[in-house]
Amino acid sequence: MKKIMLASSTLFLIIAVIITINLTQKNNNFKNGEIKIFCWGQYIADGTENSLSVLDEFEKENKVKIKSFNTFESCEQMYTKLKSKNCSYDIVFSSDYMVKKLIDENLIMPIEKSSLKNYENISDDFKGERWGFDTTNSYSVPYCWGHIGLIYNKKLVEKLTGEEAEKVVKGWDALWNEKLKQNILMFINAKDSFSVALKLLNKSLNTTNEEDILKAAEILKKQKPLVQAYVMDEMFDKMENNEAAISVAYSGDIVKMLKNNKNLKYCFPKQGSNIFIDAVCIPKNSKNKENALKFIDFLCREDIALENAKFLGYSTPNKKAYSNLSENFKNEISYPKKEILNKCEIYLPTPKKLTNLIETLWVKIRS
Repeated sequence: MKKIMLASSTLFLIIAVIITINLTQKNNNFKNGEIKIFCWGQYIADGTENSLSVLDEFEKENKVKIKSFNTFESCEQMYTKLKSKNCSYDIVFSSDYMVKKLIDENLIMPIEKSSLKNYENISDDFKGERWGFDTTNSYSVPYCWGHIGLIYNKKLVEKLTGEEAEKVVKGWDALWNEKLKQNILMFINAKDSFSVALKLLNKSLNTTNEEDILKAAEILKKQKPLVQAYVMDEMFDKMENNEAAISVAYSGDIVKMLKNNKNLKYCFPKQGSNIFIDAVCIPKNSKNKENALKFIDFLCREDIALENAKFLGYSTPNKKAYSNLSENFKNEISYPKKEILNKCEIYLPTPKKLTNLIETLWVKIRS
């Protein structure tokens, strides 16, 4: 019995030593502190689909623990959370129009670009100064970008209209084509659907003219009987399974759908469209500013930007990452020519009165 007790004691001692060593090693792994991140869902390469796990790689290289990684579904949800007093993040991802709102409301801090050795990889074509959402280029670092376009089923469009699909689908007016009735998909969200209508009317996406908004609502109301469904992710199944003839969609999603159905084609609307630029920012109440800068610099690194670009399917603003993309990623949808980009606008913050009006009108249209 004494021998058994002695053996057991020795075993427990060995286990305790191993646990202590492991804990010490674990603590040493994160000797440089921690960081808290607030991000869109599935917006960073996570090790699936043969990708690198970017967050794991950051922890390993920088000895910084990612204390929390929370996700949001919309910029508005993120904004509400960021405004709450008990909210504390070191990194936040945001779309262009919301970046401007965060700047205007003093919710994010200037980023010391001199601390970012990889910042020179970011193309000037996609910086806030170029598009007006960060006029001094001080508060944000571009992460990815894309635009809104049309995806259509060539075979279905030709069957329903009796015309060549390329002649039918040239611009936003195709979404009002009577011959495509009940084969049209529209975004379920008000902002993007109104942007389509405003472009069809040759108005700015950022109009503050209430009459423009009412006219856009009127043509969206006329379109409703033609619409099969108001969708977001549902468009993937419907378009890929030949259940709809045409849909408005984000460029990154269009690229994915084209791979799964040879009948699907892409069209950049002749009237112009929205370009969206998502960026990384540091919240004003960040408690780990130095680690936040390390993380942003890490995202700007050529190999990491390349991993994220391939994983997301959206366009990268990173010049070096772009140069190393394989040709199948460098398509006209993800990287349209400058003359097309020049026909695009970003969203800017909409006055609250107009935002409420748009949302109210959209509920009535869809009800």
